[in-house]
Amino acid sequence: MKNSTYDIVMRDDDFVVYENGQAMHTSQGNELAHSNVRLLRMAITDYSSEHIYKSFPLKLVSQLCDTIAMKNEIAFDISNDPLISIFQEKNAALLTDDIDFAILNFIFLNSSSLASSFKNYLLKKDENQTDEDFITHDLKGISCNKQLCIQALSEQNGGGVLIHFLLLNGYISIAEYAASVFILKMENIQLSAFKNLSSISALLEPIARTAQNTIDFLTICRGENQITIIEEIIKRGEDNQTEFKSTLRWDIRQNKKNPAIEHAALKSICAFLNSEGGDLLIGVRDDGSIEGIETDKLDNDDRFLLHLWTLIKTCMGQEVVEWVKTTLQTFGNKTVCRISCQKGKNPIFLRQKGFDEAFYVRVGPSSSSLDISSALKYIDLHFQN
Repeated sequence: MKNSTYDIVMRDDDFVVYENGQAMHTSQGNELAHSNVRLLRMAITDYSSEHIYKSFPLKLVSQLCDTIAMKNEIAFDISNDPLISIFQEKNAALLTDDIDFAILNFIFLNSSSLASSFKNYLLKKDENQTDEDFITHDLKGISCNKQLCIQALSEQNGGGVLIHFLLLNGYISIAEYAASVFILKMENIQLSAFKNLSSISALLEPIARTAQNTIDFLTICRGENQITIIEEIIKRGEDNQTEFKSTLRWDIRQNKKNPAIEHAALKSICAFLNSEGGDLLIGVRDDGSIEGIETDKLDNDDRFLLHLWTLIKTCMGQEVVEWVKTTLQTFGNKTVCRISCQKGKNPIFLRQKGFDEAFYVRVGPSSSSLDISSALKYIDLHFQN
């Protein structure tokens, strides 16, 4: 692992992690890939370090990849959850050993906090609900990402299910969580082996670490905190496979519709199809700042896409639909349109009313037309059946 090199490669719809030039896979055989690049960075940064807890963020992301790929449903069994029984008299016997007073104090204080937090949570249930029905209903209602985290924490730290649910829903802090997991597992712990609180702290540290990793994971999962494909494209800047256009049809300088602006966008699409593919972002200025497709003064996103697709199919033919995909993303009150183009299987000519028919290809960061003889040679080299 020390000699491994890692890379996160952007694809059409997501990012995939590579280790030593090979795509990484989960234990279930699914690619370690996701549309949220921050999740992958979190996992690999931790995994490639020398940190003793490095496997847990990668475990979370791997399980997320498996859940998405296999559409797994997570079911929880709380019938024997230790949190429900921890305050019963049967656990009192655990504290009769010859134990340091500070440890006893630690257990009683944290048990009291845990009991209060759990009772506070149960106050939300209806009078006619049993505790188990109420909790089961709540578990089913949380997000898939949060369910996944509860499952992973339960596997990693033990302590049943409910203690992890209380953590991720804000009923207990990370410090309280670590202490509570320890208390919930006391039946399997010889307390007399601990001479002081410092010896217990060594067990609490990895529990707290996994809790923090999980909360970080959920924070990055939130939509407003994701780094998306479009943001990564903007950060990459314009090149032979990337181009930005402020608008689709609106001439900002003349403050009116201009077919030449449409022609410039269509040239880029045509050139990408005739070359190695690429992305055209509409609503992004040359410097990478956001203009927004709203400047094109079409009524809504649907009208914008209808206008765009009408242009594409009218000027380049119905067949290009197979090789072109459009997506929209909102940045505040501005929207960017990504036009993702694959390399076409056939040569594409641009035929727009009011302009000469032309064959375009990418030359560096721009689109250039080829004369007839050059176009024929290019087609013969790049579109051989």
